[in-house]
Amino acid sequence: SYLAKCCFPYLTSTDPACKIEVPERLTVSHETLVRTGLADRCVSVPVREATDAEILLAHSEEYLEAVKKTPYMSLEDLMEFTRQYGDVYFHPNIYHCAKLAAGAALQLVDSVMTGKVRNGMALVRPPGHHSMRSAANGFCVFNNVAIAAQYAKQKYGVQRVLIVDWDIHHGQGVQYCFEDDPSVLYFSWHRYEHQKFWPHLRDSDYDIVGKEKGAGFNINVPWNKVGMENGDYLSVFCHVLLPVAYEFCPDLVLVCAGFDSAIGDPEGEMCATPDVFAHLTHLLMNLAGGKLCAVLEVRPPSLYKKDAEEKVWPEPPKRVTPPVCAALVLPDDVACPEGCECFSFSEDLDPLLASKLRYG
Repeated sequence: SYLAKCCFPYLTSTDPACKIEVPERLTVSHETLVRTGLADRCVSVPVREATDAEILLAHSEEYLEAVKKTPYMSLEDLMEFTRQYGDVYFHPNIYHCAKLAAGAALQLVDSVMTGKVRNGMALVRPPGHHSMRSAANGFCVFNNVAIAAQYAKQKYGVQRVLIVDWDIHHGQGVQYCFEDDPSVLYFSWHRYEHQKFWPHLRDSDYDIVGKEKGAGFNINVPWNKVGMENGDYLSVFCHVLLPVAYEFCPDLVLVCAGFDSAIGDPEGEMCATPDVFAHLTHLLMNLAGGKLCAVLEVRPPSLYKKDAEEKVWPEPPKRVTPPVCAALVLPDDVACPEGCECFSFSEDLDPLLASKLRYG
């Protein structure tokens, strides 16, 4: 099975950083879905390997050919190969697993675009959003979400793709892939701390907005301190992402779903509870006719059970208390999106601002 094949401990190094990317990232996610009964409510989508042509949508042929050789390398050769890249470790099985991870994302896109399912999530390993065109990085081999976006554009004629990255690390690989492409809007929030947090890139800051035709289609929200809570996440969605996303009007929404941004993760050090991600997903499902594909990046919150309470929400509640944002300002021809009635405004709202509001 996919779970069995991709849960071998593929890391060949004794580096303590290896504890970040562990087989339990997949098994705990799957076990939690089964235990809570959510698996019974889902359609299981078969997994396949991504083809060379599909991987080449986001990667160079030279890089693909290099990774293809890893199953036949000795341990010493693998470690030497690993040293070419940053914060990634290779195992003889990783090429196969990486093809399955990318293929799982593509199968999910197929299922959503053909109407087999309205939305879904691909539980994959290894993750992908740090991988660049010609380099593995940050435990990522192939950029699953970038490949999926290009695939949707090529196969289904999708004109506009929104990629939302709520992992605690900046997905620089996705950003670089689409920085000059106005057909893809990339949004990322990430721990930054004035470039002191990994991946320590100037390109992760708020003023990096894309280039050439893609200028304005890259949005970075760098957190310069830890401890962000549910209200911070919801406020950024309402004030920064959603107004731009509704104007962009995507045909498909992809999510780089890394949960090291949830409470209890020792790497992220944030305080957002797992249930806020249900609200974020609910808000995104109002875009693109509900066509949403989430792809697992790093750690589910259930890996840290001492801090992350397990909940299954039938529907997000209609109101959040206390209010987390003042108002959602929309263009005159755009109705208030479903789900935004949970946000209330202050009594002293400016009259000119109030006149621009729409209510569902």
